Amino acid sequence: MFIIALTPPLQDSRTIAIKMCGVMLASLSSGGGELSFLSLTHYYGHFALAAWGSGTGGAGLIGAGAYALATNTLHIDPRTSLLVFAFLPLIMVFSFFVVLPLGPLRAGVAKNGGYEAIDTAEDDNDETEHEEEQAGLLSSTHSPSTPKAAAALHSFKANLHRARSLFFP
Repeated sequence: MFIIALTPPLQDSRTIAIKMCGVMLASLSSGGGELSFLSLTHYYGHFALAAWGSGTGGAGLIGAGAYALATNTLHIDPRTSLLVFAFLPLIMVFSFFVVLPLGPLRAGVAKNGGYEAIDTAEDDNDETEHEEEQAGLLSSTHSPSTPKAAAALHSFKANLHRARSLFFP
């Protein structure tokens, strides 16, 4: 955001390229932050994943609304508002080190000490169970003696009939 805000106003293709690089860097850093916080939800349970999703959606709406409010309603220069908003990621640092309880994170790292290998014999059993589950699910839609193309056509027609009932009750 600093690159975008501190580049002079649009004058030529070079400033446009610099601003586009700033947009790309902002997007990459945002994605990296999302992945970092998403990977930490493992230590905090299912509620953390829901909170992460809500926070991500809310941040998008609030961020866009704050910029629109600052530039259109309060008539703040876009450059000034970008410089002010560029300091907002510091809230993420504050939330990680001050607000977020570090106990579950420390307990998870101390307990596991890292990743542990999974036994390959269990993988083989999981695959056969998965194949049996699929056979059980598919056996209810068509018999094994029916050719695959006819079964697929029957399934397609059934799904089309269900979809039609969504639009025309």
